[in-house]
Amino acid sequence: MCGLYGVLSYGNNIKDIEEITEALAIESAVRGTDATGYAYNKSNHIEVCKQSKSAYSMKFSVPKGVNAVMGHTRHATQGTLKYNGNNHPFKGRCGRTEFALAHNGIICNDKRLRKNLKLPSTKISTDSYIAVQLLERQKQLDFNSIKYMAEKVEGSYSFTILDDKNNLYIVKGDSPVSIFHFPEKKVYVYASTLSILWKALVDTELFADLQLNKYEDINITDGEILKIYSSGQTQRGKFEFNEYASYGYDWRTGYCGSYGYSSRNEYIDDIKSVATYYGYGEDDIDMMLNKGFTPSEIEEILYENDCMEV
Repeated sequence: MCGLYGVLSYGNNIKDIEEITEALAIESAVRGTDATGYAYNKSNHIEVCKQSKSAYSMKFSVPKGVNAVMGHTRHATQGTLKYNGNNHPFKGRCGRTEFALAHNGIICNDKRLRKNLKLPSTKISTDSYIAVQLLERQKQLDFNSIKYMAEKVEGSYSFTILDDKNNLYIVKGDSPVSIFHFPEKKVYVYASTLSILWKALVDTELFADLQLNKYEDINITDGEILKIYSSGQTQRGKFEFNEYASYGYDWRTGYCGSYGYSSRNEYIDDIKSVATYYGYGEDDIDMMLNKGFTPSEIEEILYENDCMEV
């Protein structure tokens, strides 16, 4: 369980996007305190700010002139939070378009996709990053490339994607997303749940419009892609979404798999691949496993001295 949140202003009627961003992040911390991150577009360049800390202790700084921010609060599952590269949002490039992506849920087939599609290995071991790699294989960021990505991954998910032109995509699987539109203020605001949205907006400049019912609750259904343009217009697309329950996630072990595939073994294989970046060989990983270390404990060892900020 993680938190997605963000704001897109298309009319220069909002005085303080930083205030709204911080309020959304803090309320979204109820869904994850292991890490916090946000991304925005500045001069057609995506900037990502993220740290392995809760939103309660995170310092937020959104430059003047920024009109759209998307963010994430993380409850870590796969990929240690000690390596900041594992935290959301992630940067990517699709054709000529730079983007940031955040994910709420669990992707079960990331290792298999990386192997079968011959995607490059990476220091990032978070399952979510496979979505970035799938998009980067496409010629441009649009409904077709996002549909391709959403139909390739298996598991539980919703994604948010912000491009370098201030267009925001919300990709709805079975993970919750709630969206408000304030027509008079010319702004969209979203979070994982309705409760988070209401609580976050209480102390912001949007609360008066909320109280006076001057907003629209934007509906989005499972298997739908909502694009909110920088101009405020919207467009919708669809993809085929399979129910998460069919993938057999085991909450006791933290592993998920489908069609009899052993994702614990996939996890170990991925750790061995990542370990090479830190001077460890496959024999070193096998030795630690034989001594009783769990895969997650080994992953912590690999990153424990790494303070890299991405």
